[in-house]
Amino acid sequence: MLQRFIALFIVLVVIPVIFMDWVVSRNVAEITERQVGSTLVKWVESSHVTIDRTIMHMEETMNSIMMTKEIQEMLNIPLSSSYERFRRFTSLDEMLLKQTSPKIAYSFFMPDSESLYSFVPSLDIQTRGIYFSTNVDALPWYKEAYRAQGRGVLKVLHQFGDNPSDLETLVMVKQMNSITNGRSPEAGYLIASGLERVLASDLDPDNVAKDGELLILNEDNIVISTTSNYSIGKILPLPDYVSNSKGGYYTLEVDGKKWLYAIHQSEQSKTKLLYKTPLQSIIGDHEVIEQLVYYSMMGYFLLLLLLGVYFIRSIVRPISRLARHTRSYEPGKPLGLTQYPQRTKDEIEILNNNFMDMTERLNETIHDKYVLELKQKEAELSILHSQINPHLLYNTLESIYWRMTLEGTDESAEMVRDLSLVMRIGLSRGKSLITIEEELQHAEAYVRLQLKRYDYNFSVNWIIQEEAKSCLIPKVVLQPLIENAIVHGIKRMDSDGELWISIKLELDCIVIAIEDNGYRLRDVAHIYDILEGRNPDAGYGIRNVNKRIQLHFGELFGLEYALRAEGGLRAQLTIPISHTTEDLMREEEHV
Repeated sequence: MLQRFIALFIVLVVIPVIFMDWVVSRNVAEITERQVGSTLVKWVESSHVTIDRTIMHMEETMNSIMMTKEIQEMLNIPLSSSYERFRRFTSLDEMLLKQTSPKIAYSFFMPDSESLYSFVPSLDIQTRGIYFSTNVDALPWYKEAYRAQGRGVLKVLHQFGDNPSDLETLVMVKQMNSITNGRSPEAGYLIASGLERVLASDLDPDNVAKDGELLILNEDNIVISTTSNYSIGKILPLPDYVSNSKGGYYTLEVDGKKWLYAIHQSEQSKTKLLYKTPLQSIIGDHEVIEQLVYYSMMGYFLLLLLLGVYFIRSIVRPISRLARHTRSYEPGKPLGLTQYPQRTKDEIEILNNNFMDMTERLNETIHDKYVLELKQKEAELSILHSQINPHLLYNTLESIYWRMTLEGTDESAEMVRDLSLVMRIGLSRGKSLITIEEELQHAEAYVRLQLKRYDYNFSVNWIIQEEAKSCLIPKVVLQPLIENAIVHGIKRMDSDGELWISIKLELDCIVIAIEDNGYRLRDVAHIYDILEGRNPDAGYGIRNVNKRIQLHFGELFGLEYALRAEGGLRAQLTIPISHTTEDLMREEEHV
């Protein structure tokens, strides 16, 4: 055991400690980078879903504005007078002003090739509102909005909307074609400016590390969100494999400094969400932790080594001695060892001495249990057998009384004679086992009584193998089976009833069968419920027989029931072959 303990200590302690130190020292930075990168990618992807939802909501809001009465009149209803042009302009301007919020301002552009709205201020004078231009296609956002065919386009514009001078702003441009003209140069364009302020509310600064930055880029890697180090409209240079990536994390070196980039690209809004943070801020502290882990493991190894020495001296040796005592002990036999003098209060030493005391008490318990089981078995057999005699006596006396009341002939004397034979064999001078030949005399006397009781309305066939007559069997086991066959099988069949009683040897067993051709279909499952005690209120006789057989010979033997193919029921009793009580004892030991 000592050798096994040393081997186990090396395998489970020494080698794992050395291996863990090697893994930590070589792979801690890589593992941390991979784990943090994967986490950042999932976080960026989740945040991008929120941004896409905001952009989609903005586009739906612009669709609702473009379907208003004021814009539809401007696009689709022909003009009739200067007053009507001024009314439409004023109505549309008021509507756009109501839609404007502290974050978003709305503007409307419409081509005016005939200069019908020359009274409206130009883009040079006002930074938001309604504009009419004779040259809309020269505006910086026109081509992209025209190609988008009604889809919202994100664009960075200079000095537009409610922004101060020289400040870039993020806008969404949507083209709306005239219902009458289709997609024509006369289409209107709705612009929502200040969108960077809306997106900024979706970028929670509490979720961003101290040195990290969260950026929103368009397809051209232009920054469309404001951060501490990047302004809107600035181009962020990225390698092609990062810029074209649908999502992932990358380690890049910029100006001699390593950065960790986590990026996700949205096909829906055509934007990219990028989070960048210095790599050193992630893995820098791990170098200190690596040293701490190294020294901790070495201290842990030394502590385990000291504990192992103590364990060997105070536990393994006493346990080895106790194991020798355990191997030398056989239940029922003296241990043959003396107790060690108890010099200390050590638990192992106390366990060793208590084990020896326990073996002595166990030997005494085994002997007492063996004697008690023998007495209990004899008592059960005696009780079971004593219970069946009154049952048989009452049934037989009833038959005699019934017969004498009807006839008063000499046959009554024969019935009394058969009754005396039944009683004599049933008592058997206190013996619990008799020969099959004696049991047959008992059964034949009972059958004769029943034949006379029922006016010989049924016939009986005896098929007995001579070699089986000298074998031993518990007394009064055939009578209850024959009684059941008569009462529940052929009693009401007049002269058609037939009974077969067979005894034969099969291998090392004696097979006894009681068969009838009863006209009623018997429920075999119900009979097995009686045999196994699930229905204690019925079938006392057959349950008594089965229990006595198993008490004598073991659980492998007993009573079985089955339906006959020709009609009726078959009760089969199986017992081992035994000619003397010594044979029976050997059989019980074998079982």
